[in-house]
Amino acid sequence: MSAEKNSVGSAGTIENQNKMEYRDFWIRLLAWFIDALLLSFITWGFVNVIYYIGFWTWRGQTLGQMVIKNQVVRVDGKPVDLRTATLRFLGYILCFLTLGIGFLMILWDDQKQGLHDKIAKTYVIRAPGQ
Repeated sequence: MSAEKNSVGSAGTIENQNKMEYRDFWIRLLAWFIDALLLSFITWGFVNVIYYIGFWTWRGQTLGQMVIKNQVVRVDGKPVDLRTATLRFLGYILCFLTLGIGFLMILWDDQKQGLHDKIAKTYVIRAPGQ
């Protein structure tokens, strides 16, 4: 994992893509757990769809990912757009339907991608400047 910092270009593109630090399963699980705790008082459903898709589109990070300093980016290093965030959320549903195997793929994938990341063509990296 690279110690060098990635910089964000004027269009929000991650520069030095070869030096992106892919985030592993455990740190991503911790971010998800923080998000799950925050949402435990809210019914799973439409609010969660808005939460995940909204935050990924707005900042590339949910609140839990902000705390852990993770960021979701497209494989080309550009920020996540509405289409990508929606595909990623649908991928989350598929991961649950595979009894979590889609999430466990992060453990053995070279770029630490789960099924949802592969579907949406995203990476989870250390947030630039963190």
